[in-house]
Amino acid sequence: MASLVVESDWILPVESPAIRGGFLVVQSGRIEYFGSELPVRYRSWPRVRLEDGVILPGLINSHCHLEFSDIESPLLAVESSDNESTTGGASMVRWLGKVMARRKALVDTGQDIAQIKKEATLRGVREAWSSATRLVVDNVTAPWSEDWLEQASSGFFADRRSEFIDALVCGPPILIRPCVELVDVNEARGKQTWNYALELMSRIDERRSQGVCQAPLGLAPHAPYTASKRLVRGAIERTSHPGGLLSMHLAESLEELQWIEDREGPMKDWIEPWIDTEHAMEIGTVDEHLRLLSGSHRALIAHGNYLSAHQIKWLESYRDWMAVVYCPRTHEHFRHAMHPANRFAASKIPLFLGTDSRASNPDLSVFEEWKTACRLFPELGPEYWMAACTLRPSEFFGLESSVGTLRVGSRSVLTWVPLGPASVVTQEALWDAILSAERAIPLEMVYS
Repeated sequence: MASLVVESDWILPVESPAIRGGFLVVQSGRIEYFGSELPVRYRSWPRVRLEDGVILPGLINSHCHLEFSDIESPLLAVESSDNESTTGGASMVRWLGKVMARRKALVDTGQDIAQIKKEATLRGVREAWSSATRLVVDNVTAPWSEDWLEQASSGFFADRRSEFIDALVCGPPILIRPCVELVDVNEARGKQTWNYALELMSRIDERRSQGVCQAPLGLAPHAPYTASKRLVRGAIERTSHPGGLLSMHLAESLEELQWIEDREGPMKDWIEPWIDTEHAMEIGTVDEHLRLLSGSHRALIAHGNYLSAHQIKWLESYRDWMAVVYCPRTHEHFRHAMHPANRFAASKIPLFLGTDSRASNPDLSVFEEWKTACRLFPELGPEYWMAACTLRPSEFFGLESSVGTLRVGSRSVLTWVPLGPASVVTQEALWDAILSAERAIPLEMVYS
């Protein structure tokens, strides 16, 4: 078994104070020990010294759409003629129209859509891993294959095997938790997405993949305007077992709220030509969907930008199995009103971090999301936000031994943040240095 002692300027478990000049002992991909003193039994093991940096748990991206990872820059939600000094110029409907137009343009070219989506997904997985992300909750749509995920990680260490990598990495260096997107704006679309989801769930469950793709698959009713209450109830029933996961965009934009509550606003002209009478009768309000989601085993509310004070108060009773995922840079892209992060924190409702997609975000770096959240909500502190992309989602998903923690017995899928040669001597100075760091990388990439 490959063994290694890593001596580092700093080791920061997040759930406990940072260790200055600490030791991390790993064997075949598992953490054997970490602390400020190296026990005698490990002193004969191979040792490396890492300088000018800090070791952290691996990062978790709790909401993403990897299929858009071939988009070079975010699709504009603001036209150049809009007044850029106000929030009023950003439009979710405008952006959704551009996403759909892009999809149609790809179909019209006659290219192999499966191949295009495969290449985009491969690129997204590699980009996420290279910025130290170790778990991605990914909304997937047809066509999609779990085999793409295994292919994406197969070349991570090609021609770069070493004692360092062999000791740190045993098993997949990144995990993907797919949630199959569900839409039922009309009967035909509903049957199509539901049948596809059932097919994938059956296939993945039978294979019980121990690789990058994590079973069981979750389900993702898209949003209140595209997923009916009937569809959400069916999704909850299918994911009510231990390990079941449901993810849904909710209270993401004012345009969404205006339409589902009053059938008015910019979304009216955009969505109504698509929907049939049966779907229109089953459209739910935010309150109704919250009540439905409270019956799930685990539910992620993607964005939650406009959840009201009374809705946040209501969520307090369900915080053991309902969480909100905040995507800071996507939030800024749409110029939303300030996110209610402080109210979630005060209510102890789990709040995680995600990147959404490259259709609304310049990259898939959770580390950059963490820095943005720290900038926008400094009063919550960097430790709170680091736990939002490591410890808290790890515990919520029941994956403490696999990802997101730096504990004895957990997998050594860890993060290295280079801090530069400046001396860091206190905990407070350490957080400041991490905030000033240019990047985060997988620990195994240090010698690449």
